[in-house]
Amino acid sequence: MKENLEVTLKQMIHIIHRAINSVDKRLLNHGEKVAYIMLNLLKAKGNYSNEDMLKICVISIFHDIGAYKVAERDKLVDIDVKTPFDHAIYGSLFIKYFSPLPNLYNIVLSHHFTCKYFKDKHMDIISKEGMILSFADYIDRVYLSKKELTKDFIRNHAEEYSNEYIELLLEADRKFNFIEKLIDKTYVDELYDFFGTRILTRDEVVSYSKMLAYSIDFRSEATVKHTILVEAVSYQIAKLCGLDEKILSKIKLAAALHDIGKIAIPVEILEKPGKLTDEEFEIMKSHAIIGYEILSDLNIDDIRDIGTFHHEKLDGAGYPFGLKGNQLTKEMRIVAIGDITSALLGVRSYKEEFSKDRIIKILNNMAKDNKIDLYITNLLIDNYDFIIDEAKKQASDLMAKYLNITTEYKQLLKKFS
Repeated sequence: MKENLEVTLKQMIHIIHRAINSVDKRLLNHGEKVAYIMLNLLKAKGNYSNEDMLKICVISIFHDIGAYKVAERDKLVDIDVKTPFDHAIYGSLFIKYFSPLPNLYNIVLSHHFTCKYFKDKHMDIISKEGMILSFADYIDRVYLSKKELTKDFIRNHAEEYSNEYIELLLEADRKFNFIEKLIDKTYVDELYDFFGTRILTRDEVVSYSKMLAYSIDFRSEATVKHTILVEAVSYQIAKLCGLDEKILSKIKLAAALHDIGKIAIPVEILEKPGKLTDEEFEIMKSHAIIGYEILSDLNIDDIRDIGTFHHEKLDGAGYPFGLKGNQLTKEMRIVAIGDITSALLGVRSYKEEFSKDRIIKILNNMAKDNKIDLYITNLLIDNYDFIIDEAKKQASDLMAKYLNITTEYKQLLKKFS
């Protein structure tokens, strides 16, 4: 990332929005409206700082993020269906373990609780902001279904909620005239101008970018495991190359983001238990240019290029741009080799982990054919056991955390059922 180049929360949300919308446009557009309702409700309450409102509104935009995993998307926009909790549980765990706002996970967890249904249940985990979010979510779903949002309609159709929430909504509208903006769609600029007031630190940019990277979990568990190992292997290679801490951090982030374009690839291709057809392979290849486009306009073009050029080859035979030779920096070459090594080490339904000898042979042949960097390849081969052992140690904590989500999800689902 270029020095002294500011990245705003607005830019970061736009980039995450762009990526996840490539799966299904409905949920985050709904999230924007819910976030706007939340912003006005919180302002009307008057006891939240700007920083608190920013964080809660970010969570509000992504409150349905778990639905990409649990396939409830069609249920969410139907207010006549019994409210689903699966996506709220999974989404809250994703926020808890893979977002910059882990302490706010219970807002997402409780966003389908209502005063009527959960009055005397699960008070240990209910968040007051989660209850407000539940109300904001309900109001938008009512509007989506009925295409009506008058004050009388709100009073007559919010029976699941106490008068406290209804009066808060009406007070917020009296102060800020926000319902009209919600209906005529002029709210979007106001919401994003609010996000634009917050400049992100370098660490926050990294943290939000990793949230984006791990959102690929909604499409393919194998891809997440691969990404974790690419990051670790690339980092170990870069350390042995003697690169400084700034570049090491850049390589870790780029490696974490290298396959983000796969969020737009159909699951049946990502998870196909066998060789792809020529047509399927062309679709799979598109993840590189999709990732490039997702990460553009965020003032991290160098990180974008290191990550998304991992299929370029020194002889120009790679993709997405057919770059070659000196067009590929040392950082790009390291991540490319980290990607290949992780893929060969990976276990899939159609392959076991390749042996050390087989991996070394493949890498040697690619280097001799001028596909990948010879010096970096030899460095990896000469230090193979050390690099792979250290990489697996580095990846193990994150992998355990990722795999633990499934266990915790089942426990919470059982508790609420």
